Amino acid sequence: NVSRELQIQQSQWTQLGDKVTAAGTKITAVGDKITTVGKTLTTAITAPLIAAGVASFKFASDMDESINKVDVAFQDSADVVKEFAQTALTSFGISEGEALDAAATFGDMATSMGLSTEAAAEMAAALVGLSGDLASFKNIGIEEANTALKGIFTGETESLKTLGIVMTETQLAAYALEKGITDNVSAMSQAEKVMLRYQFILDATKNAQGDFARTSGGAANQMRIFTEGAKELATSFGQILLPIGTKAITKLNELVKGFNNLSDEQKENILRWAGIAAAIGPVT
Repeated sequence: NVSRELQIQQSQWTQLGDKVTAAGTKITAVGDKITTVGKTLTTAITAPLIAAGVASFKFASDMDESINKVDVAFQDSADVVKEFAQTALTSFGISEGEALDAAATFGDMATSMGLSTEAAAEMAAALVGLSGDLASFKNIGIEEANTALKGIFTGETESLKTLGIVMTETQLAAYALEKGITDNVSAMSQAEKVMLRYQFILDATKNAQGDFARTSGGAANQMRIFTEGAKELATSFGQILLPIGTKAITKLNELVKGFNNLSDEQKENILRWAGIAAAIGPVT
């Protein structure tokens, strides 16, 4: 009887063990599924959102920097450039931030050559618009067009040749005479040379001027509007993130500064504990 009772209990315990094992297998399977879902959510949602947030923060930060450069370069005439930049996307396929940055560069070069801030603002807006039209007409990038147009200030003509514009000293002299300017080009002031090159470029690019507006419905320009529009959208979100992100970065900088001010002994202790922490995982 005792033997029989032991066999019955052993059988019951075996059955219970089997049930626990089956339950454990099911729990493990559920855990694996949850882990898979977590990884999928991290890859498909969390990581892209974090990347988008970082990109938006950078666009907004770049926008602030561009606005600051515009204020410095154009001073009392800065509002002219800012108003132009707000319409640059629909008029020339250039985002507001890109337009401000390019205009600030042109303006900085113009004022350094002796032009007034008012004249520099008018010229910069015109050149940014022209770069958009040239990009559309020549099917090139905005940056390539901007680089070429900087030749107006530097006198460098090789990049202009990629746009089909040949501007030699001889041609400039002939152009000046055609416009009733009898002064020797080589004897002109920097500001006068810039204005002469500027007018020469405007005349040489008449076919391209207004091309973006004429062809904005085409696939290439619609894609440009989409790309540049996405930058503006990211910038608008970034403006909201900017104060939060700036505070976080400020705190991190304070933390880094605090660690830098630690003594060598304290730093050694931190490294020692970091080494122990790093070893726990492999040892376990």
